[in-house]
Amino acid sequence: MLECVRFVNTWFTSNTYILSHTNYEDVWVIDPGDVQPVIQWMNDHSKLTVSGILLTHAHFDHIYGVNLVLEPFPDSLVYTANEYGKLLLSDAKKNASYYTDLGSIVISPSAQVSFYKEKTELWPGEEMRVLYTPGHSDDSVCMLIGGMLFTGDTLIKDTRTVTKLKTGSVDKLRSTLDLLESFRGQHLQVLAGHGESFALDDYNLEKAIKKACDYGNEA
Repeated sequence: MLECVRFVNTWFTSNTYILSHTNYEDVWVIDPGDVQPVIQWMNDHSKLTVSGILLTHAHFDHIYGVNLVLEPFPDSLVYTANEYGKLLLSDAKKNASYYTDLGSIVISPSAQVSFYKEKTELWPGEEMRVLYTPGHSDDSVCMLIGGMLFTGDTLIKDTRTVTKLKTGSVDKLRSTLDLLESFRGQHLQVLAGHGESFALDDYNLEKAIKKACDYGNEA
């Protein structure tokens, strides 16, 4: 059985997720931040290795734990969307860590970086589908795994998506929202990069693009 655990991180209360399977001893880590809780959970649940690190995008609050995961698990692949995502991983100013108290966060030179395929088998019978979803940034993706849709900062509950950072685009976000709209009716649970999860079918996607005063108290 597929299982998902959420950890709320110190920086910007970003979310880190662990994906595991009851029949296997490896896990996949999504957007690593504070790593100690991840390692502790793995030890407590007899999980021995990290098969891969899955990034929804490469802004600093979603990648600052990557190197700390790679220290005990150096063979783990780091997945990003494209060349722009790879650039952010190696440039502290572009991923914005340079401007924080964290200091410069860049990926280890020995890290194995891979670009997402449209579909990847995480475990036998458990497939991940990756959707390219620019708008927040040009390396943003959403990951569809089982009935879960991991959206990073593309879609956050009751929050307008940030499009003012470099490569952000309202027009691209509108196209992304049209794509996500097409997944209604599949009973997907959205697990965002910040905040609580929510059901895609019941959610007003316009909240990602409109100011709060535009939609009032709509669901």
